[in-house]
Amino acid sequence: MDLGLNGRRAIITGGSRGIGAATAAALHAEGALVAIIGRDAAALAAVAEPIGAHVAVADLATANGVRTAVDSCIAALGGVDVLVNNAGASPNGTIDDITDEQWQHAFDLKVMGYMRCMRSVLPAMRAQRFGRIVNVGGTAGIRATPGYTLAALNAAIVHLTRSTAEHVGRDGISVVSLHPGPTLTDRLRTMLERGAANAGIEIDEFAANVVGKALPLGRVGSAEEVARMIVVLCSDVAAWVTGGGISIDGGAAIGVVGG
Repeated sequence: MDLGLNGRRAIITGGSRGIGAATAAALHAEGALVAIIGRDAAALAAVAEPIGAHVAVADLATANGVRTAVDSCIAALGGVDVLVNNAGASPNGTIDDITDEQWQHAFDLKVMGYMRCMRSVLPAMRAQRFGRIVNVGGTAGIRATPGYTLAALNAAIVHLTRSTAEHVGRDGISVVSLHPGPTLTDRLRTMLERGAANAGIEIDEFAANVVGKALPLGRVGSAEEVARMIVVLCSDVAAWVTGGGISIDGGAAIGVVGG
């Protein structure tokens, strides 16, 4: 099946590792022209070199960082057809654990960063009356747990996605959210450090035999699996999909939930 991505110009935030890096490679494999944004110049360069991606080093928690990075990517690609908002990581912790400073930084990067990146690409997308935006959140944003209170920001992304989709749909732009569950990336490994230490086993073993086996499908996911779903959502296959959310989580978000 032709996904209609050949020659499409795609910007991926948080593109230096994990889901972002896998998405850059997967979009490139479909013929897309790729630009990646992140804070780690060396890691970005390692991702970009084999796929010929443009690199923009920036802190997307700031308005100036978003503006300069997105402008650089649009100039390098000659426009933009696809935005994958993927930057942002926040620590585990209850409402008692997370400091005001942690709340503010996570909000600036995840919610404000996503909003500013969307706002930055909308003029170009409107002018051509076409665009695909995928906002990567997480199942923790649709299934609350006491130990990850900052997942409230993922819930905000769900609302931001819906409100923006309704606002720009008549301009030919679709906006969807994607909710990955436990995905074996460096970030998940960091989040599982304490549990693995308490269990007295290696982190990857803890992910496979404790976290993964608790899921309906019996395993954690991979960055490549999530990236393939993002590629589909960016493609012509998903041309009539907007506003909602897709869970890719091995069944982690148990219960009746809405995306």
